[in-house]
Amino acid sequence: MPLPAALRLLLTVLAIVTGGAGAVFPAAAETLRASLSDDLTTIDPFTFPGLVSSGVLRQVYEGFTAIDAAGNAVPALATRWETPDGGRTWRFTLRPDVRFHSGRPFTAADVLWTWEHHLTRTPQPGYSAFYLRGIEGAAALQQGTAASLSGVAMPDPHTLVVRLAEPDALFPLYPFLFVDRGMEDEFGPVWHERASGGTGPFRLTSWRRGESVRLEAHADYWGGAPAVEAVSLAVLPDTNTLLARYDAGELDVAPLPDNAVRTVVRQPRYDGQIAAFPRAQVRYLALNQDLYPPFRDQRVREAFRYALDRVATVNGLHAGRALLTNGFVTPGLGGYHPDAVPLTPTDPNRAKALLAEAGHAGGRGLPPLQIAGGPNVREEATYFAAQLTAVLGIPVGVRIQERAAFVAAINEGREALFINGWTADFPDPMDQLATQWHSASPTNRVRWHNPDFDRLMERARGLADPDARNALYRDAEALLREQAVAVPLPVPQFVALVRPGVTGVVIRPDGTTDYHSARLP
Repeated sequence: MPLPAALRLLLTVLAIVTGGAGAVFPAAAETLRASLSDDLTTIDPFTFPGLVSSGVLRQVYEGFTAIDAAGNAVPALATRWETPDGGRTWRFTLRPDVRFHSGRPFTAADVLWTWEHHLTRTPQPGYSAFYLRGIEGAAALQQGTAASLSGVAMPDPHTLVVRLAEPDALFPLYPFLFVDRGMEDEFGPVWHERASGGTGPFRLTSWRRGESVRLEAHADYWGGAPAVEAVSLAVLPDTNTLLARYDAGELDVAPLPDNAVRTVVRQPRYDGQIAAFPRAQVRYLALNQDLYPPFRDQRVREAFRYALDRVATVNGLHAGRALLTNGFVTPGLGGYHPDAVPLTPTDPNRAKALLAEAGHAGGRGLPPLQIAGGPNVREEATYFAAQLTAVLGIPVGVRIQERAAFVAAINEGREALFINGWTADFPDPMDQLATQWHSASPTNRVRWHNPDFDRLMERARGLADPDARNALYRDAEALLREQAVAVPLPVPQFVALVRPGVTGVVIRPDGTTDYHSARLP
């Protein structure tokens, strides 16, 4: 029998505060046991979290729309959205039967509170502030010359009208995570460490740093209560430990780190237990021109691109379960079908010639470098570092950091050469292009600035016609390729071990492992 709402909330508070979910929520027969490849960087829905954290937080918090298993945008907290003027004004009809984990109803006021908090959050704006900058009054609110967001009206509790300074055809797709506005008043500014403030199918009840995360089913979820009572997520970054736990029957689902796939898929004992899913991700070796002045010479950047044998990594490091393109957008994303662009082949002689043209024959005069990355790219980084050293004569090492430290370093622009990936938050190429390369984006980790690229993005944002929008995306992607701003890398599939009899587990293209329909044998 489900617990009363008040009691569930009290237990949630106790569990998150103590960090000891086991003491408050004993393991139940219907607890699905899964794993995380790394620890969360945050449980604050206002902070950019990285892939692992966002995959958990999207079980807890929701936006207007969501991404389904096929990568399409589907209604979530909004049942309808329409624009009478080509994207300048948007009218959202909110789902009327939604309750937060606290039991409070979800209304338009929660949307407005969430947005205003993103824009006014200090010392840095919230992650969604980038998507909100076009709302009328957003700049005034951020600058402190207005007390509220003037471009938002609420005709009734389940209707929201948003006025934008310029048309934005993609506004309904943005990855907003709406928060219970009563949380801060009830629990204070760090409420997320004490209570679960979302509408999603699961409540976050415990985060034991470096050890585990526990999610409890939200019995009043508008999409129906989950089939399991809870999901227990063990933080297992070490592949050997992960496989030992799975082999011992201690895990029902084990999403594999990218560097473990090659080992696992070739072992007969896992036949019939491997599930693979497409990934809406772009990956690249990033070249930060601000931190490493030689990268300001395009010939040096192109030399890095020609020096790397990326094709060999598809079958070697990824066991064939990866896709390599020559671009910066996931093929097929949001209906985008780029013209066929031949892959830039590895060409050591061309790489050496370009470096010599730039005045650095044999690597002369080039300071040492390190390829930075998280634990999941150790082998890939080591392989590429060895290639760059052998072909170009540049001393290139490897610096592997704990995931949270690595994300913080690249967000702050402290790495000159690093392996980066961006998994689409919403199904349109704008997400992978603008978020990575637009001058105003908080996640432009390469610190590349190009006014022509920015103009292409701003023009595309206002076009309701997807064909016209996609034409601009192709131009923008061509600019990135021509200027060799980074080296595109293979995009691996999401791969997981799933115990026989466990059904309904899906890894969506955005990286969220969806447990809502999961069932145990």
